[in-house]
Amino acid sequence: MNEDYQESAFAESEVRRPRRRGRTKAVPVEIESEVPAPAVASPDHTASVEEAADYREATDPPSAVSVEWESPQPSGSTAEQLFEVEIDIRQHSEQQTGPQAALGNFAAGVVRLIGENLQRMTAAQIERVNSMLQDVDLRDYLDPDFWRGIGMVLRYQIDEQVQFIQRRLRGDYTTDPFGMDRDIIEVARPFLTFMYRTWWRVTTTGLEHVPSEGRALLVANHSGVLPWDGAMIATAVANDHPAQNERIVRSLHLHWFTTLPVIAPTLAALGQVPGIPENAIRLLERDELVCVFPEGLKGVGKLFKDRYKLARFGRGGFVQAALRTQAPIVPVAVVGAEEIYPMLANAEGIAKLFGFPYFPLTPFFPWFGLLGVIPLPTHWYITFCPPIDTGVYGPDAADDPITVLALSEQVRETIQATINQKLTERPSVF
Repeated sequence: MNEDYQESAFAESEVRRPRRRGRTKAVPVEIESEVPAPAVASPDHTASVEEAADYREATDPPSAVSVEWESPQPSGSTAEQLFEVEIDIRQHSEQQTGPQAALGNFAAGVVRLIGENLQRMTAAQIERVNSMLQDVDLRDYLDPDFWRGIGMVLRYQIDEQVQFIQRRLRGDYTTDPFGMDRDIIEVARPFLTFMYRTWWRVTTTGLEHVPSEGRALLVANHSGVLPWDGAMIATAVANDHPAQNERIVRSLHLHWFTTLPVIAPTLAALGQVPGIPENAIRLLERDELVCVFPEGLKGVGKLFKDRYKLARFGRGGFVQAALRTQAPIVPVAVVGAEEIYPMLANAEGIAKLFGFPYFPLTPFFPWFGLLGVIPLPTHWYITFCPPIDTGVYGPDAADDPITVLALSEQVRETIQATINQKLTERPSVF
């Protein structure tokens, strides 16, 4: 029954052109060293054009050539400053076309990533970030100095997060019975949000079908060599659900990962659980959101030529878990993940040598080493379909193979039909 639960991890009234090199430098952005308590949710980066214009009118000197911030800033405005910069960059990039527009969108995403990380940093750490951004105009994403400064800050923030995890490995912390650590999830969330909003620019529909409270079983197609699809489904629910209550999706992953010394505790800390039926039932009985990928390895390790063709759904174990707990089943269709690592072949000999379930050969991996692990920036579409009510069958239906098979096929056909529709509607892979 393990094959039923396989691996998963988890978007102005006045447009300003960025300053080019050779002009007078703008006054650098001063990051406040006094930090408020971490915010539960970041400001929405899709703030209106009028709000951005009002902000610049209030802070820009009328005769200034480049955009500046007055000093000192109000206490606790650190992340908000960067979110305002993000809005400004996005609005400028919307006026551009081609590579300049793509670069602007990417720069805005990176600025937001830094801002979200700052919400969890100490006063001393923010002072360090401020020193790195001396003489850097954060709105001028066409200036090489922008990328040098951003690169230094990102590296520093990554180092701080690594040290944070190392400190936790030596200190006291609390987890749930499955090993989930909410502090670790908060550390990972800015990066996953960056991948969700900026790298893959995920378009999500149907989130109203996911209950804001109570149990539900999300059933999705699996693909992409590495389990990024599970991470993006969880990020969609946490960030964009209409209820805005940041529900955590507990994905079931391949039991093989529990044998890995570093990966296993990391997955557990992020809320992921080994894919055995008992775990699914226990989580659903706790009124959690559980996500399963019935295709298992057949889905995540499929060849590029077989993309978007759903594999067999095992023996319907996910349906039995939903029936026993009377949890609604929400089919989820993911389009875009099939192209992030175009898997041309499976080197079975190498996989057996290392004890891996498969060893992908793509146009970039293993030929470019670790660079080949960077996923392609495709445009994703995640669709949450209307739920299937299992309450009409009753818990005893879990022991009826005909009912289990019928529900399994209904879920599979719903996901496949939704994938086919999205494929015909999307303008391009990217």
